[in-house]
Amino acid sequence: MAGYYFSAGSKFLIRGIEYLVRKELERDYELENINYEQTELWKKDELLKLWWEGLLVFRKKETEQEYIRVQNIDDLDEKSKNEAIRRYKILEPVIKGEILPSEIKGYVDSLNGEVKKSAFYEWKKRWECTEDIRALVAFKSGPKGPKISEDIQTILDGAIDHYLEHYVYEGLKYTIEDIHSEFTLRIDEENLNREETEKLNYVSPSKVRRRFMELVDIYKVDLPKKGTVLAKLKRDGVKEEVVATRPLQRVEIDWTPVDLMMIDPADLKPKRPNLIYAIDKCTGMPLGFFVTFKPVDSRALKQCLIHLIMPKTYLKELYPLVENEWVAHGIPHTIVVDNASVNDSYEFEEACLQLGVKEVQFCKIDAGYQKGTIERAFRRLNTMFIHNQKGTTFSNFIEKGRYDSQKKACITIQGFIYMAHLGMVDIVANSYDRRRGNSPHNLWVQGIEDNKRLMLQIPRSVESLKIILMGGSELRIIQQQGVVIQNEYYYSPELMELKNLLEKFKREEEKVRVRFDLSDMRKAYVYDPINNKYITAEFTGLKRKKVNLDLPVPYLALELDSKNRTETRKTFSSSNRAKTKRKMELIREQDERKIKKWKRNKEQVDSNYQDSDFITDTVLKPLKAETNSNAIIPTESKINTPSINDEIIIIDEEPAVKQKNKKKSQIDKEDNWYIEYEDTDVEDLPSWDVTMKKDKKELA
Repeated sequence: MAGYYFSAGSKFLIRGIEYLVRKELERDYELENINYEQTELWKKDELLKLWWEGLLVFRKKETEQEYIRVQNIDDLDEKSKNEAIRRYKILEPVIKGEILPSEIKGYVDSLNGEVKKSAFYEWKKRWECTEDIRALVAFKSGPKGPKISEDIQTILDGAIDHYLEHYVYEGLKYTIEDIHSEFTLRIDEENLNREETEKLNYVSPSKVRRRFMELVDIYKVDLPKKGTVLAKLKRDGVKEEVVATRPLQRVEIDWTPVDLMMIDPADLKPKRPNLIYAIDKCTGMPLGFFVTFKPVDSRALKQCLIHLIMPKTYLKELYPLVENEWVAHGIPHTIVVDNASVNDSYEFEEACLQLGVKEVQFCKIDAGYQKGTIERAFRRLNTMFIHNQKGTTFSNFIEKGRYDSQKKACITIQGFIYMAHLGMVDIVANSYDRRRGNSPHNLWVQGIEDNKRLMLQIPRSVESLKIILMGGSELRIIQQQGVVIQNEYYYSPELMELKNLLEKFKREEEKVRVRFDLSDMRKAYVYDPINNKYITAEFTGLKRKKVNLDLPVPYLALELDSKNRTETRKTFSSSNRAKTKRKMELIREQDERKIKKWKRNKEQVDSNYQDSDFITDTVLKPLKAETNSNAIIPTESKINTPSINDEIIIIDEEPAVKQKNKKKSQIDKEDNWYIEYEDTDVEDLPSWDVTMKKDKKELA
């Protein structure tokens, strides 16, 4: 590069204002402000300082602008770079003065035709104008061949624009052959109105392709497929990175389906759970997580927030295989989450503001780059241990191949939670991070030491934390056994006092709010609407369900037990009860008719005979002799019962009286049977059709 000087006539820009050097003084320069046509005095040191800061730029020489077309010779391919060096080697004896101008002709001839004289003098001219080896780089010419006419260019651009507007920018498929065909058709239509000598020619598909690449707008191509945000991100890139300087200054939370098939204990089928993950922006330290088979909602986010804030003192007791400590905890200053539908209710934001989180930021839709730390953290988890497990789904179908993830699935959600603790603490937190230059654990510890004023805030009590963030919330009526959640009762003496107090104020049917931790169901918290506080209630039947109470009892375990009970209950037919009751009703109806008959017969016997044989003839005898059934009242006592009437009375037959002929209608009427109903029990009537004769008084 030829040097630049603050010599008379040189021009340069200072903060966009052009100056011309008029003359050099002892310590100053007399400059002319070309924009305002004013003369100014500038110190030499001041100008040099502005040049060092990049605020002063010399005007590029015209010859340098013409001959130098690359910024750095190392940016060239090896062939072009070696050619420039070869040209310099040929010019080097002339540049150093070893060959005089009068000897150049003989020098060129001695090269045995390696270079022509015209080319040698061209190289020499470039060097003398620029004194820069970049000026010796061979110029790359554009495509050879004749240019197309203006008319053909207009038709070609019209065909390309037609496909761009109606196909490419709409997200529809196309090929260069389609565009070339449209161009050919338009040429044919134009040639119909031209003379033979004026007809337009076609161009090749390669020419169509080159012109298409010149006219296409990649942003408009990406817009229908990727959306506005991602299309702008691809076009403009990430303009700036959000920088965090201390731990807990900015925490990013996101969720994604885990690339691993796990066994759902609810139905023993392989499924992909969702992982909600929180990470510190400054140090890259994992802060907390939550795993669920259910869709992610604000309740799941709050469960992750509980794990984020709470100290991980349980680690050695519950997960002894974890070697290192998980020291990260505390209330963040700012939380960044995705702007998904789970946050539409702002329930998560309200919970954060109750805990002292200063700001909750919701990213734009498809703006994953705004929380790039958590996006990279997910990829790191997949690479470090998830894709190494049986049942992994990998990241794409090409990598997966014919691997049967569902068939290979053998890990439960409890096992994955254990693995997640191992992966996040022993691998992620205590491995070297090339991006940050140290491990997240060391950066976290160092960040806390460097910020003495930074206090790891925690809520007043774990109960207050859970009451705000617990994902479980139901309305229940307090019963004698307590409140029930998934077929499990929670009881405490204070809860019974609340029940009695509600009954005192005639509010026994009022439902109260019950909150519970989805990750630990050993306790429930019942809201006391009278005293405005929460009452702790403990389980009553978990031991009977053979649940290990030394470890946290997840809501999923109670849900599984409740589901099993429901499935077992469904195996019993609910119609059995109705069938049994029908049988009972049949027996009752039969007994009712019998008793009525017994009472009626007993009255007749009492009125006609002093000595009643009702008990012996009716009750003590079998109902039906032919069925050999037992008596109503079984007894072994022998009772001698005298005959009611030993006399035999013979009644003479009355002579038949010849009846007169009657009309058919009268005969049909007399053929109908009538039964007096006053002394007849309706239930004793036979099943065949019976016409009841009404009393004449009633008819009157």
